[in-house]
Amino acid sequence: MNKILKTLTAVILVASISLLSACKKSFDNPPGAADPAIVANTSIKALKALHTSSGAYDVITSDLVISGVVVADDKSGNLYKQLYIQDATGGLQILLDATNLYGTYPVGRRIFIKCKDLCISDYNGTMELGVKATVAGLPSLEGIPGNLISKYVVGGSINNPVTPIVVSQNQLGTGMQDQYLGSLIQLDGYEFGDTTVTFSDTSVYKSTVNLDIKNCANQTIIIRTSAYANFAGRKVPGGNGSVVAIYTTFGSTRQLILRNAEDVQFAGGRCNLFEEYFSSLTSSDNNLDFTFPGWKNIAPNATALYKNAVFGTSGKCVKVTAFGTGLNADTAWLITPPIALPAATTPQLQFSTAYQFATGPTTIHAFVSTNYNGGNTPNTATWTQVSNNAQIPGNTATNNSSTYSSFANTGNISLAAYAGQTVYIAFKYTGSVSLGRTTNFEVDDVRVTRQ
Repeated sequence: MNKILKTLTAVILVASISLLSACKKSFDNPPGAADPAIVANTSIKALKALHTSSGAYDVITSDLVISGVVVADDKSGNLYKQLYIQDATGGLQILLDATNLYGTYPVGRRIFIKCKDLCISDYNGTMELGVKATVAGLPSLEGIPGNLISKYVVGGSINNPVTPIVVSQNQLGTGMQDQYLGSLIQLDGYEFGDTTVTFSDTSVYKSTVNLDIKNCANQTIIIRTSAYANFAGRKVPGGNGSVVAIYTTFGSTRQLILRNAEDVQFAGGRCNLFEEYFSSLTSSDNNLDFTFPGWKNIAPNATALYKNAVFGTSGKCVKVTAFGTGLNADTAWLITPPIALPAATTPQLQFSTAYQFATGPTTIHAFVSTNYNGGNTPNTATWTQVSNNAQIPGNTATNNSSTYSSFANTGNISLAAYAGQTVYIAFKYTGSVSLGRTTNFEVDDVRVTRQ
C-alpha cells in the first residue's frame, strides 16, 4: 500500500512540475510575441504629412501600413483609451475605444496599423489617428471601436527598447508637423515652480491639472496630469533633474504628458541657490524697518534704513530713500544671508528694481564679498560691484514723478568668479539730501541661480 501511495505521489509531482513548466513557458512567450508577416509601407512622419489643415478630418483611402513601438500606454491612468507609438521618424497618438490597453499593447510592444479607412486629424495641433464619426451632427475623431481593433491593429514583438529623445526646450516647436510632437522626449535640468502641490486634483471635482516646470534659464513648460492617474495625489518632487514624457501641444502651449510618476527624476539641487521675493510681508509690515532673519539692514541714520513696502499681494518688496534723513551723504546697506555657490557651476544673480521721485544720479548697485563677517560694519570687508552693466532704472532719471515705475529685471549678472565660495550680496544705496539725490528705490525678486 505504501509503495502504491509513493508511486502515485511521484506521478502527481511529475505532472505538477510539467504543468507549472508549461504555464511558465506560456507566460514568457505569449501569443503575438513575434512580429507578424506584415510590412509597413510608410512612416509615421509621412502619414502625418497627409494632414495639413488643422481641424480637418483626412480619411485614408489607400492601403497604408505604419509600424511603431508603444512608448506610452494607459497603465497609470494618465492616458485614457489611447496609446502613443513611435518609429524613427516621429510619434503619433492612437485612439482606441477600449480600456486596459496596456495588457495587450504595453510599452515596448511593436504594433502594425492598417490605416485604410482610418482618419487622421488633430486636437488643437496634436495629431491623432482614429475613425471619423458624427457626434451631435458634427464631424468628430473617435477611437477605433473595440470590436474592430484587431482588424486595424496587429500586435508584434514585445520588450523592444524604448529610449526617449533628449532635447532642449528650444528644439520643441508648436507647428502641427513638428518632429517631436507625439514622441517620447527627455528634458534635463528642470524643476517644479511650486513644490507644495500634488501632480493633479484629488478632490471630488477630479479636474486635470497643469503644473509649470522650469529650467535654470527660467524657461517654463507645462506638465498636464489627469485626476484619474494613479499618481495624481502624490506630492511633486522638490529637486531638479530630468523628465521623460510625451510631447504635445494645445495651440501654441507646449505640454508634457507623463506615463507615470517615475518619469520625473528631480533629485538634484534646485536652480535657485538663493531666492527672496518678500512674499511673507503683510499689510501690517508696511513702512517698518526690514528685519528678515539672516539679512542685515545697516545705515548711519536709522531713518535711511531699508523699509518694507506692501502694495497688495503683487507689490511686496523693500524700499530705500535718503529723503527726510537730513544727511548730506547717506549710505544704506541691505545684505543677504551667506550664499554657498557650488563649484563647477556658473552662478547668476538677478534682481528687480523700480523707482519713485527720481532726482538722479542717486545710485543703487549690487556688490559681492567673500570676507564680510556678517556684522554691522560692512565697510571693513572687501566688496566688488557686480551690477556694473545691470539695467537699473532711476539711477540717472530726473522725472520726479510720485508714481513708481514698473519693475525692471537686471538680467543675469555673472557670479562665476565666485563658484566654490560662500558669498554675501549687498544692495548699497548712496544718496545726498544737500545734492538733491533722494530717489526712492524698490528692490524685489532677488535670486541666485546655478547655470
